[in-house]
Amino acid sequence: MGWKAFAVFATAVPGYFGTRPRHETQRAEQLRLRLGLSGYEYVGPATLDAALYPRKGALYIGAYPDGAIVCETQLACQLFEAASRRRIGGGDAPFAEFKPALLGLYPDGEVLALVLHSVVNLWGYSLYAAGKLRRSAAGASDDGIIANEGEPLAEERRVLDACAIEEVDEEVGGEELVFDVSARMFGQRLDAFEEFHLELSEYRRAPGSIASFFKKMLGKQNG
Repeated sequence: MGWKAFAVFATAVPGYFGTRPRHETQRAEQLRLRLGLSGYEYVGPATLDAALYPRKGALYIGAYPDGAIVCETQLACQLFEAASRRRIGGGDAPFAEFKPALLGLYPDGEVLALVLHSVVNLWGYSLYAAGKLRRSAAGASDDGIIANEGEPLAEERRVLDACAIEEVDEEVGGEELVFDVSARMFGQRLDAFEEFHLELSEYRRAPGSIASFFKKMLGKQNG
């Protein structure tokens, strides 16, 4: 496993992001606010190849006529159920608004979270259709299978016809499953593209935003 990715894709058009839609910077800013992602400041344009594995404190938002991409480590984890989310590494605060807000933007579409991390052989995907969880699967070298909910997708069959998900090899099979499932959003596997020309907006934590968040949380606890 050599890839790293923490990304969420949302659209009502199958394979939409493979058409390389045009990013709208102003719309990305509006989307950031609608998703409850306060405390960030705009840095500049970025491309998906840089955004897929966001560095600490970075947020990437792609806003297109018929879809959206959000790349941030904890945000991708929010699309997994609570028990598996904690094992993957995503906490609840300060992103409680993100999941319902994003699902509400595409009530008739699909929202797909993908996670990959080569160091711990982490892999996973969580798909929502029409606002409901349809399929969630994830695994890691130390924990084995940490999510397995819903009926397998057609895109999973190539791997799962060869072995049960409990027997998937984390270093090969898990990554293969993630890439096969990514075809729902790109029309082909994500790793089939030589370059990711999709543009996004890059944001970073505004100075003082983390301290302000914890002060707010302490105020609620003491109130």
